[in-house]
Amino acid sequence: MMQQWADAAGERRPPGRPRSADADRAIVEATLELLTESGVASLAIEQVAARARVAKATIYRRWPNKEALILDALATVEDRPPELPGTSLRDDLLTLLRDVVGRAVDPRRSQLYAWMVAEGERSPEIAHRYKSLVVERRRRLLQSVLESWREKGELRSDVDIQIAELLIAAPMLVYRVHWYPGEEPPPGFIERVVDAALQGLVPRH
Repeated sequence: MMQQWADAAGERRPPGRPRSADADRAIVEATLELLTESGVASLAIEQVAARARVAKATIYRRWPNKEALILDALATVEDRPPELPGTSLRDDLLTLLRDVVGRAVDPRRSQLYAWMVAEGERSPEIAHRYKSLVVERRRRLLQSVLESWREKGELRSDVDIQIAELLIAAPMLVYRVHWYPGEEPPPGFIERVVDAALQGLVPRH
């Protein structure tokens, strides 16, 4: 994951001594801890170095600036997709949306997401990298679930996958970002979203 920033930017690590995975983990974990404690605006590379017990030069050899480090930390937080049950399309979609809700109420993720939204408006490059590192990966997972169950006949063969994605993901995004940021939906809400979407997507017998 630490190398993903370099990959996304089209850069290569210079020859020499290999990077330390332990140092990478310590730096990213220190970044996440400091973001949770004091927010993005107060974060300084000097603080990260002190918390991770590494030299500032060690950080700058890995990340060109604070923004790059924060984005990589965000991608690390989002790194583990949920394990899908594979028992039905509905079960897989419920698992995906419950995972989204769980991530939304995590203070580290909410801090990082708020920073990304604000910074992304000022910097199209940051918005693009966030999309490449985080959004597209989760979108591809949803796509693969829909396509797999369409092949098994649980979705209509004529379903537009892109529209299906929006029908499923958009209600949760609006709820957790715009209407009730940081709040967990009431019991049964996720099930209602999935069932309402599936009414228009499943085969009609």
